[in-house]
Amino acid sequence: MLDAEDIKKLIEAQEPVFATKKDLQDIKDDIFEFKSEILTGQDQILKELKTLTEEKTVKDAQEKREKKVLEIHDSALKNNKILSKEQSLEIDNLRVF
Repeated sequence: MLDAEDIKKLIEAQEPVFATKKDLQDIKDDIFEFKSEILTGQDQILKELKTLTEEKTVKDAQEKREKKVLEIHDSALKNNKILSKEQSLEIDNLRVF
């Protein structure tokens, strides 16, 4: 029969081979900490992405208005013969509108 000293020696011999409850808890804590860091990073990325998307929407709307104004100016300059034919062709070749 095994006495208390033999059981103690067996437990000590098996500690390097088998994970203890404390080891598993440490791993679990590390996983939760890693998950928290990942989620925090994703939150920051999504926040910045939302800002960039909003800025792009505003910029697209501004560019659309600017193009419309340039079309009006170009049309008025052509209609009133303020632009020469070469200047008018150059504008048309740029294909801005």
